[in-house]
Amino acid sequence: MSTTAKALEIARDDGLVELVGRGIDRSIRPIDPLYQVLKPSFRTYSVGDTTASFSTTTRSLRQYDFVDDMRSERDLITAVLDDVEPDDVFYDIGANVGIYTCLVADKLESGQVVAFEPHPEMFDVLQRNADQNDVSGSLQNVALSDHDGTVAMVSRGYTGHQLVSTRDETTLTVETTRADSLVEDGEIPVPDVCKIDIEGAEYLALSGLEETLRNSDCRVVYCEIHTEKIADIGGSPDRVEAFLRDLGFEIEVLGERRDNYFIRATRSS
Repeated sequence: MSTTAKALEIARDDGLVELVGRGIDRSIRPIDPLYQVLKPSFRTYSVGDTTASFSTTTRSLRQYDFVDDMRSERDLITAVLDDVEPDDVFYDIGANVGIYTCLVADKLESGQVVAFEPHPEMFDVLQRNADQNDVSGSLQNVALSDHDGTVAMVSRGYTGHQLVSTRDETTLTVETTRADSLVEDGEIPVPDVCKIDIEGAEYLALSGLEETLRNSDCRVVYCEIHTEKIADIGGSPDRVEAFLRDLGFEIEVLGERRDNYFIRATRSS
């Protein structure tokens, strides 16, 4: 996307104040090292009645990808929070730095979050954010897939890491597991609500979650379907939707982002 097009998108979505703020950010980049010393360790964000604080220690705040995610996914975050009940078990599959993990945890009372993030650097930030927000639950440094083992992952920025079929010097090796294996072994409970955002590996993760999703307690699955990446990793958008329908879910398309789209799958009555 060109600089002009990005500016127009920001002005449309957030207004001129945000656009001017981005311009100021660019102008002060030369003094960013000083800012890194003086900035707060965490910054607080709210969505509706929920609030969480997120680490700013790894990169300058405005360069953090999760700041853009807070803006672009606010409607989706709101929808997820509306579906979560205080005593629910919430799976955050592809937790990254923990936006959903921490905001959902703020709404929970007796419930808990189970967050999955395979990238080691992102997992460290996730752990930091979870500790800051007193998240109750379990953090899993694994990639959910259709088998237990390992897989190659390539990292493209803070939110662009994805599984790949070949290994070379640009990839790292991460552990994979079936969620069904963890549930069967009693390591994690059955979820009530799931959110899946794993850069094209959604069909593989769902395949390893099949028996768990058959449990009637699991009533809602949110999933971002990456229409191009999924073909390279395994599966297809049609297979994802058919898989969920075969398990008794009804599919609703919530919106699009670039070549991807979001679905909400709810348990049929």
